[in-house]
Amino acid sequence: MFEKPISINYIKLQSYYGSYEGVSFAFIKKDDRLEAYLYPAPFGFEATPDEKKLKAEFEFSDAGYAEAVAWMNEHFKDFEFIPHGKRFALDSINKAVRE
Repeated sequence: MFEKPISINYIKLQSYYGSYEGVSFAFIKKDDRLEAYLYPAPFGFEATPDEKKLKAEFEFSDAGYAEAVAWMNEHFKDFEFIPHGKRFALDSINKAVRE
């Protein structure tokens, strides 16, 4: 599903945001770490509550970037399809937000 959407050199300079089939994603450099996020579309990163974001941290390197993409591919399938073809947040995240 996901492949490396942009060079890691771009992410050194600024965060990268995108979406695929109703799931938004972000790559953000924080110090010497790479933060990877998955969250439900259609809202942007800042407008999406933190509790709806799925986050993992990796080493900021080519190998860490490859791990981040593999993590996204692993967790992308956990998002549910809804009738109009968009994906929503993970069930467990939605349940936690409702409680």
